[in-house]
Amino acid sequence: MSPSIRHLRPSDYRVMPWKNGLGTTTELVVHPPGTGLDDFAWRLSIADLGASGPFSTFPGIERIILQTEGEPMTLEHAGQGRRRLALLTPYRFDGAWPTHGELGGTPARDFNIMARRALFRPSAAVHSLARGSSIRLCLAAETQVLHAFRGRVAVRVGGSDTATELDCAETLIVDGQAELEITADAEDAVVFVAALASMAAPASFSA
Repeated sequence: MSPSIRHLRPSDYRVMPWKNGLGTTTELVVHPPGTGLDDFAWRLSIADLGASGPFSTFPGIERIILQTEGEPMTLEHAGQGRRRLALLTPYRFDGAWPTHGELGGTPARDFNIMARRALFRPSAAVHSLARGSSIRLCLAAETQVLHAFRGRVAVRVGGSDTATELDCAETLIVDGQAELEITADAEDAVVFVAALASMAAPASFSA
């Protein structure tokens, strides 16, 4: 069966309150569609942080956070240590950990992928592409998600002759395992790639 493709634009996203009510997040996509914060299988979102404060807790959820803007912040996990983030570098932690985010002096923006540990295993990587350059990825996962942080890229799925043009801030969801060919357009580009594999099929990255 050929993979299915969904191309999401900012008008498709929804802004909603944080689980702890202390801020808002922009939800890019949730699976299954329409599920809430207590019953999703996996979810991608972008949060804007204007001040230091506690993170929402998500028992049973594996989290990967990627800070995209602002001075690197520090996450303090109660009883589990602390971690200073590096921009555009994925960091994985347990969503059940009580976590406090300490900003580095400026507002911050972060990209989040959350997956229910009993159902899916998430992986994430960031790829920087020079103008006109391409990469090929073979991801062993049922669902692959691409999000363009900077620039514009063309994405070919499964060797297709037709490419999907992904502008900055747009998202492409590929359901079904397939090779991805990603090409930067007329300028340098940065693209986030996530893989969501069932527990029976671990995700892996190759280029």
